[in-house]
Amino acid sequence: MTDTATQILPPSTYFDAGWYEREQLELFSRTWRYAGTTDDLDRPGSYRSIQAGRHPLVVVRGQDGELRAFHNVCRHRGTAVLSGSGRVEKQIVCPYHNWTYGLDGCLRAVPQRNEVDRHLDRTKLGLHPATVAVWRGLVFVHPDPGPEPLDDWLGDLPERMAPHDPLRLVQVAADVHHIKANWKVFMENALDNYHLGYVHKDTLAGYDHKRQEQHACGDRHWFFYEPPLKPGRVTPREAGLKPIATEPRWYGSSFGLFFPNLFVLSSATLWASVEVTPTGPETTTFEMRTRVLPGQGGRLAAAGLAEAVLGLGRRILRKQPTYDLIEEDVFCCEAVQTGIRSPYFSVGPIAYRYERGIQAFQRNVLDYVPLER
Repeated sequence: MTDTATQILPPSTYFDAGWYEREQLELFSRTWRYAGTTDDLDRPGSYRSIQAGRHPLVVVRGQDGELRAFHNVCRHRGTAVLSGSGRVEKQIVCPYHNWTYGLDGCLRAVPQRNEVDRHLDRTKLGLHPATVAVWRGLVFVHPDPGPEPLDDWLGDLPERMAPHDPLRLVQVAADVHHIKANWKVFMENALDNYHLGYVHKDTLAGYDHKRQEQHACGDRHWFFYEPPLKPGRVTPREAGLKPIATEPRWYGSSFGLFFPNLFVLSSATLWASVEVTPTGPETTTFEMRTRVLPGQGGRLAAAGLAEAVLGLGRRILRKQPTYDLIEEDVFCCEAVQTGIRSPYFSVGPIAYRYERGIQAFQRNVLDYVPLER
């Protein structure tokens, strides 16, 4: 690496197994983690399990309607008491030895209690508490029972974001993508707005890339916005869908980066979450869940917008096959991952106006996982 002014993280941090483990322990185990939306947890007993770094967690809707988060670790042998997502009735039963917990996390029953310990104090063996908080219908969890409050953590990011309310919208797509690149490569690609007019010259042709805005928010987060080429009008890709917001500014494209690994995207007609999950030093999974106003299934099908707007498969433009937006980005990320292992890898001068978010992101990573001396 020859230019530390433009590339703050050494190349090895994008493929080294030891660094990956440090990120899991020192970054993802110490920050707020996205856990879905409140309508994923709409009834008592609804739950979602989440991995926050090295902490398996579970969020549960209680009989009283409250959301609670716990470490997904049975107090007997450490078994995960719930997996995936779903709904239980009035209690949580460990699948290994049937230790039973209430939806409030308290230990309710121990089979063959006298065999285990006739003096066992159930009040001291409830599930370890974690923390849950909600912002605009988005559920976040933290392994620590007393972390920095979510509102403080988010800083001024909520004030900059489009006013779309995901709970007023309906989910029309939920897609999981697996890529052969380090998670930071994917995050940095999203923060690299220099490439928009080149890689995405067809897929994002309706936006004015030269009038984009970028803002650091709070201590960790980032906001991006660019207007449509025709002010106050939806882009051709979105024609036929009902606008979610009427304020002309939000006819553009924007995203908020919730550090370290969540993007919330919005345009005139859609809202989407993109949750990025490291699965290894050089592999990443991301899930994109897209929502629009209710009652537009027919419009999506008729206009072909399931492909054109939501990026669900190939599009045909000018009678030539091209990649959709997601495929274009995945191609670039995997190409960078190939190059970053080269002894000749280096980063040259950056387009500061368009790429400065990358440097801010790298500094934030280093604040949690400092370089070893």
